Amino acid sequence: MAAVDLTRIAKIHVALVAGGGAVAYATRWMEPASLLLGGAVMGASFWLLRVIARAMAAAAAEPERQGRLGVALGAMLLKFGLFLGLIAGLFWRLPIEAKSFAAGVTLLLVACVLEVAQGAAWGAKGAR
Repeated sequence: MAAVDLTRIAKIHVALVAGGGAVAYATRWMEPASLLLGGAVMGASFWLLRVIARAMAAAAAEPERQGRLGVALGAMLLKFGLFLGLIAGLFWRLPIEAKSFAAGVTLLLVACVLEVAQGAAWGAKGAR
C-alpha cells in the first residue's frame, strides 16, 4: 500500500471546502459561513496536528534539541485554544448553523478517504 501524503490531503480538503462553500452559497441549501467555519476549524486542527507530530518525531530523533518540544507544546496549546474558542462560541450563542458546520467538519474525513482511495487505485494498477 502506498504512503498517504498529508499535504495532498490538505490540498484536497481546501478544494472540497471551497467547492462546498460555493455550492452552499449558490443554492442556499446550507449556510455557507458555517460550512466554511467547520472546514477552517478542521483544517487548522489538521495542520496543528501535523506540526505536533513533526516536532515530536524530530525531538525523538534528536533528543539534544529541546526547541522541538517547545514547538510541539505551543501547537498543542493552540489546538486547545481552538477547541476552547469553539466552546466559548457555543456559550455566547454565535450564529453557527449546526448542520452546515458539521458538513464542513466532515469534509476533512472525505479528503482523507479520497486520498486513501486514490492511493489504493494507483497501487492496484502498479503505477506507484
